[in-house]
Amino acid sequence: MDTKSSDYKLFCDRILKGEEGIFFSVKNDLVGHQTYSGIGDKEQANFDKGPFPLFSINSFKGDKSHQWHFADFKQSMNQLKTERIEALEAFESELCIDRLSDFTGEIEASFKQKVETLKRAAENGEFWVANFTQSLGGELRPGTNVKLEALKLFYEFLKLNQNHCGGVVITSELIFCSLSPETFILQDSNLLKAFPIKGTGTEIDLKNSEKEIAELSMITDLMRNDLGQICDKVWVERERYLTQEQGFFHARAEVQGQLKTHGFNFNDLISLLPAGSISGAPKTRVLSLLKKLERFDRDFYTGTFGVRLGRDKTLLNILIRTLFLDKKKNTWNFPVGAGITIESKPEDEWKETLQKAEILKKITQPE
Repeated sequence: MDTKSSDYKLFCDRILKGEEGIFFSVKNDLVGHQTYSGIGDKEQANFDKGPFPLFSINSFKGDKSHQWHFADFKQSMNQLKTERIEALEAFESELCIDRLSDFTGEIEASFKQKVETLKRAAENGEFWVANFTQSLGGELRPGTNVKLEALKLFYEFLKLNQNHCGGVVITSELIFCSLSPETFILQDSNLLKAFPIKGTGTEIDLKNSEKEIAELSMITDLMRNDLGQICDKVWVERERYLTQEQGFFHARAEVQGQLKTHGFNFNDLISLLPAGSISGAPKTRVLSLLKKLERFDRDFYTGTFGVRLGRDKTLLNILIRTLFLDKKKNTWNFPVGAGITIESKPEDEWKETLQKAEILKKITQPE
């Protein structure tokens, strides 16, 4: 069993004893495999002033934010040690998902109709690309240990040894398990890097689909403009490249910017939200349309989550492929989305949302 998660066991042991904590894990070609954990007593922190290191969690629109510093912090680089976590092996998840369509927030007909509505708006020139989302979800049995659920499902995800930029948050305020493949911001001193994803499917489809190519091009341009608000110089380092992860391929770009002399501060971060890859272009019109069509409040979904080691080191993801657990309501939600353009086919967009949720099936029904 190759979980590469020795620190994760130590983290789980203390969470199961009743402590709060955050475990943030990144495995990709950008940074290798790194983990960051904070546990024990936590205090409110300031993104700009610390105390550092801190964990940063921000909502889709940037109107809600948590910045926490924990008493015990640990950072590990390029982990290789294998470890079995018996407490999680013995725990059976309440989520046993067979047919994903049984848990969708939209019925298929309604979803397709809304895609058609968006297409008509695109034909009228109202937007170029919009990220339309729905939320899979359901109820948990009363008394379900949602902390164990989150720990267990991220553990099962680690076994898959897939690229990711996610982790687990278990605090009195929030409980979620993020399996996100998307790195949003990587700050190294005055160099800022952004990695928008737009395009999900087979390698052949992504290489040949004019729709998917156009989507990423538009979002890359939007990200370049966004970074231009806070950077003196912005450029596209990699225009379009494909990566294989979580059972399919993603189309990505890399945009870099040279920050102004003040560095990267909280106001800079909020100015980038909502992120272009999970909203659309132009943002203002897209947000107005999505507010009318989406049946749930995104809240922290498609926001950002990550670690800030100091004023010159920050790593944040986009909160997609994230399972949100509500202890008070005994509910779970796993939102998914698709990029809608004038060329979208409603059937394909419906299938794309379910394809992205397949990872949830894999970790709730491990082999």
